[in-house]
Amino acid sequence: MKIEIAEATSLKGKVTISGSKNATLAIMACSILTDELLILNNVPNISDVQMLAKLLREVGIDVVYLEKKHKMYLRKKKLKIRLQASDVKQIRASYYIMGALVAMRKNFKTCYPGGCDFAKRPIDYHLEAFRKTGYKIIEKNNFLFFKKQRGHSQNQNFYLARKSVGATINIIYISVLKNTSTIIKNPSLEPEVMQVITLLNQMKAKITILDQDTIEIKGVKKLLGTIFDIMSDRIEAGSYMLLACAAHQSEVRIENIYLPHLREVIQTIKELGVSIKEGKNYLELKKTFPLKGIEKEIAHYPFFPTDLQQILTVVCTQAITTSILSDEVYPNRLSHLLEIQKANGKVKSFKKKIYIEPSNLFATTLYAHDLRCGFACIVIGAVAKGITTIENAEVILRGYEELTNKLQKLGIRIKMK
Repeated sequence: MKIEIAEATSLKGKVTISGSKNATLAIMACSILTDELLILNNVPNISDVQMLAKLLREVGIDVVYLEKKHKMYLRKKKLKIRLQASDVKQIRASYYIMGALVAMRKNFKTCYPGGCDFAKRPIDYHLEAFRKTGYKIIEKNNFLFFKKQRGHSQNQNFYLARKSVGATINIIYISVLKNTSTIIKNPSLEPEVMQVITLLNQMKAKITILDQDTIEIKGVKKLLGTIFDIMSDRIEAGSYMLLACAAHQSEVRIENIYLPHLREVIQTIKELGVSIKEGKNYLELKKTFPLKGIEKEIAHYPFFPTDLQQILTVVCTQAITTSILSDEVYPNRLSHLLEIQKANGKVKSFKKKIYIEPSNLFATTLYAHDLRCGFACIVIGAVAKGITTIENAEVILRGYEELTNKLQKLGIRIKMK
């Protein structure tokens, strides 16, 4: 798929933010952990959600998705695991299927998860946790064979050497239905992890945040069904907020957001010199003056999110002074730099820092290496002189619902081919 996008001298309009992609994917896998009906509201209609629904059907979950109502019904039938390698490789969140099946003490065969390949992101922490809870995992011919061994009847402690959203959630999965207690040290407590904890506790799990460095899980015999509202997508919100900052002039309203999740993004935008007015569940951004260069550390929540680093890099090319970004989460998340350089952007990476000089961007043909790089390319197209073509644009639809419609509402001329 290709996208053509023309320079937009000014942006004006409003965008309504969809449900959180990353929270939805983790929450959908919770359907494996209960025999009862799970009903989800505010589910975004994006390709990653459709793909995970397909994988859940491959393990025996009935999934009914009402796209227009953003409502999903999930109910486990008898687990019959027929995971297709081609499907598993299309989405990184397929590792949540692994964790949920381990929680249910199932033997199964799968392969390594796919998804955005913007950095080396092994699933070693996940596999180590699965082995610790009593599984033998053998890799053969690019497949992973999971075979349950005798379960551990003692309380367990897990320590994550590096914070990981996925590993934290998978350890929670494999701990909620045991007859013992589990402690997770140095977990990720990103909003998406908190959504999973809130849902599981609503399903009668016993999960407690003891402090910012510890999660305690007391196992229960079974989990109940429930109805749950997915939170709004803070990364989608931040993407459109940053797009508004990049334009020469803008008056943009972002609706259906939860402001506490966006505090560091809001602060960063203020540092850039853009005016922000806050409402109860909306923001109004107004840009009339040139941007100022910034220095910003990207780190785990509540710091500026790594999923917005690539987009922020493009925005900083429009500042009148130099900017320096350091991504402590994924320092090798750099695929967008080549695309910015193609458009005449003056960016470089040196000693784990990204240096961005003021740049006049010009239209060219870009390649969306991954989801967030893809939106960064859209921002390039919106500010570059001429008409920009973005190749491999289907990856952007993995995480942005109604992309064309939302951009057009802001006054951007965009065409999909």
